[in-house]
Amino acid sequence: EPGIEIFKPQATTTEACLRGTIIFAVDPRGDIYYNKNKVPMDRVMRFAEAAKKEAPQANVVVQVDNETPAYVVEELIDTIRPILTAPPCISTDEEG
Repeated sequence: EPGIEIFKPQATTTEACLRGTIIFAVDPRGDIYYNKNKVPMDRVMRFAEAAKKEAPQANVVVQVDNETPAYVVEELIDTIRPILTAPPCISTDEEG
């Protein structure tokens, strides 16, 4: 868990996503969290690279809130794209 409570939007698809072990969260203010700590965008890649070294097969999950600014999520994914071995998963609430 990323260490903050977020209210996830409803998923538009119900395709299952393999859970990743590299989990970032973006809150409604656009703040990024990793391992329960707020992380500036310019340090995201450092954390992602370190996590990939520990778990090379890990998938990346980005948890978003229904108020999360999309541009922050896009910038986060663009930042870590060089280390991705699979498309990142965007974690949302499943439709009930």
